[in-house]
Amino acid sequence: MIRLPLFVAICGILAAAPRPSVVPPPPSRLSFRTAFDGVAADGVHCLWQGWVDGAARGTLTLALRQVEDPVAAANPVWHVESHWSVRDTADGGERSFTADLEGMIDWKAGGVRLAGVITDGWAKGAWVEVTGRLVAGDLAGTVTISPALVRR
Repeated sequence: MIRLPLFVAICGILAAAPRPSVVPPPPSRLSFRTAFDGVAADGVHCLWQGWVDGAARGTLTLALRQVEDPVAAANPVWHVESHWSVRDTADGGERSFTADLEGMIDWKAGGVRLAGVITDGWAKGAWVEVTGRLVAGDLAGTVTISPALVRR
């Protein structure tokens, strides 16, 4: 029977054929600058208000809280959780989003590193990384948004 060897040969050729590769889109970048705005009404979160520029342009509200027990507040490095809310004022709100991030603040060195996921709005599901500096209580830095490759 010629059919079976022909079928096997075709399968072999198709298996060896180059497949198109999926190239992820490049990450989006934002810069941000905020000023400390006090303690939130819940008495737990610290608030910063400011602006973002880059892939989204507009206002930023950042709420941050220490994860450890209150006794650890005397330590120079905190493990923190934060909620970011970006209101895009340049593109009719198209690039507004909220994100929940977690990471570390080194109060002595002034360094901030956070990472997490956009939970709502533009680029929902994308991975976010923040690198920042604290100067006189105000926070500034960069945000890198890596697009989600898999949608659930």
